[in-house]
Amino acid sequence: MVSKQAIVTGGTRGIGWGISQQLAKDGYDLILGFNANEEAAHTAKATLESTYGRKVYLVKGDIAEESTIETIFKCLEDNFEGKLTALVHNAGLYVGLTTSTESSEAISAAKVTTQLLGTGNWTSFDKYDYYQNVYPKCFIRCVERAINYMEDENGYIVAISSPGCNSSQTPKLQYALPGQAKAVVEFLARYYAKTLAPRRITVNVVIPGFVKTQAWEFVTSTSGGVDSDIIKARIQNTPMQRWASPLEIGDVVAFLCSPKAAFITGVALPVDGGLHLI
Repeated sequence: MVSKQAIVTGGTRGIGWGISQQLAKDGYDLILGFNANEEAAHTAKATLESTYGRKVYLVKGDIAEESTIETIFKCLEDNFEGKLTALVHNAGLYVGLTTSTESSEAISAAKVTTQLLGTGNWTSFDKYDYYQNVYPKCFIRCVERAINYMEDENGYIVAISSPGCNSSQTPKLQYALPGQAKAVVEFLARYYAKTLAPRRITVNVVIPGFVKTQAWEFVTSTSGGVDSDIIKARIQNTPMQRWASPLEIGDVVAFLCSPKAAFITGVALPVDGGLHLI
């Protein structure tokens, strides 16, 4: 079997975990980034290695920090001989919604403000800067490094976005700060797709809809959980009237990271059961 290597940021939980499973199933060895939950990360590694027989390496760190990206690619050089087939930038969060402002994911974003102003309170610009680091700046850092390790005609780059970040859906007003950061990633994906097309390296975006993950458990905790009448009604109002599973998103990402998708580049693909049609 020809060796294949992939980096998945945020690859040990939620949508990222679904992506990692499907890539491992397709024969990829993996470097998985994670931020805080070491137990989930080591469980993911053990599961992938035992189930699919793949090599799996873990890199802990806040993806918003450039040093974390450096560590990821040092892991690539040390363990995969500097070879890379696919990069999936999945890591993300919504401070105060998918994670609390006190979580380890958010603390690094507030620490500069705390040091300079003597306060732990977040301003809009603090959050704006953090989301820019998590999404477009991280994407640029990852892509600019990744393409040096990819062979021509054998490289795949995928970013994970969210509904309402481009013209396929109306803007989500409550999602303004992370949404605009992901909108920039979608633009950058088109830019890199055009730039890397002569090398036959593809760059695409996947836009999930409602995917049943632990993050949604946190989001809905104040409204009765994912099985509450409010959330059930919300899901029923979508065209396919059901949740997606992380594995379904992973299946599409794995397809985009395969020769079957070698002529697809520069697209932002909704994988949302028709949510973008509403």
